[in-house]
Amino acid sequence: MTLVSNRRIGVPLVLAAGIFWSTSGILYRLIQEATPWHVLLYRSLALMLALGLWLGFRYRDTLGQTLIETGWSALLGGLCLGTAFTGYILALEHTTVANAMFLLASAPFFAALAGRILLGERIAIYMWAAMIVAAVGIGIMAGEELSLGKGRGEGFALMAALGFAGLTISLRTRAGTDKLITIFVATAVATLYALTGIGLSGSGFAIPWVDLINCIGMGWFQIGLGFALFTAGARHLQAVELTLLSMTEVIAGPIIVWIGIGEIPSQQSLTGGVLILAGITLMALCSARAKSRAPPFEPPIS
Repeated sequence: MTLVSNRRIGVPLVLAAGIFWSTSGILYRLIQEATPWHVLLYRSLALMLALGLWLGFRYRDTLGQTLIETGWSALLGGLCLGTAFTGYILALEHTTVANAMFLLASAPFFAALAGRILLGERIAIYMWAAMIVAAVGIGIMAGEELSLGKGRGEGFALMAALGFAGLTISLRTRAGTDKLITIFVATAVATLYALTGIGLSGSGFAIPWVDLINCIGMGWFQIGLGFALFTAGARHLQAVELTLLSMTEVIAGPIIVWIGIGEIPSQQSLTGGVLILAGITLMALCSARAKSRAPPFEPPIS
C-alpha cells in the first residue's frame, strides 16, 4: 500500500477520533441530575469493562503476566491519566467547555517542562517560544475568571493538563508500555476518586436512567471508540500530523456546545484558546523539522 493511500485511511480516522473526543462537553451538559462524581464513576466503569474485555481477548492466558511486566510505568501513567480524567470532569462542572478544552490542550507544554526537570531533556528555542505564546493564552483565560471571583474550573482543567503531562513522561520512560493497559489502570484510579467523592458527598449511587446511559456512552463511544479510531489512524500518519489533526477535539468541542445548547465562549476565552492552539501548532511543526527529535507529548484524551 502506498503512503498516499495510507494517509487517505489515517487522516479521516484521526479526524473522526477528534470528533468523538469533542463530544464530552455536550454529553456532560446533557446530564440532568447526576453529579460530576457520578459521571466520573459510571464513565470510568464503562470504559474499564470495555478495556478489560479487549485486553482479555488480546492477551488471553498471558494477561496476568503482562500486567505485572508493565511495571511502574503503567501504574504511574495510569495514576496521572486517572487524575486527568477526574480534573477534566470537575472542570466541566465549574467552567465553560471552551475553557476546559483549551486549557487541557496546554498539556504538551507541561510535558516539555517536566521532561526538562525530570529527564534532563533539552528544550529547544522554538519550544520556549511556543510555551510563552501558550502561557499568555492561559493567562488571558485564567485572568478573566479570577477577575470575576471564579477560577475553580480553570484550576481543575490545569490539573487535568498536568495529569496528561505526567502520562507523557511515564510513557517515555518505558516506550514499550501498552497504552491500553495504562488507560485501564487510569479507569481504576478515576473510579477510586469517584467513589471517594460520592462517599464524602453522601449522594449515593442512584441516578436517572437517562444519565446512566449518557455516562456509559461517554465511556464506550466518546473515549473508547475515539481512542480506537485514533490508534488505527496513527499507524498511517507522522507524529506532527497526529498532533495537528487531533486538535479537531479542541476546536469542535466548543462549537458543538455553542450550536447544541447555546454556550458561547467569551472573547477572552477564544483569544486565549487561539494562542494555545498556535503554540501547539508551532511546537508540532518545528518538532517535525528537527528529525532527530520526537514530539514531546501525547494528544490529550478528554
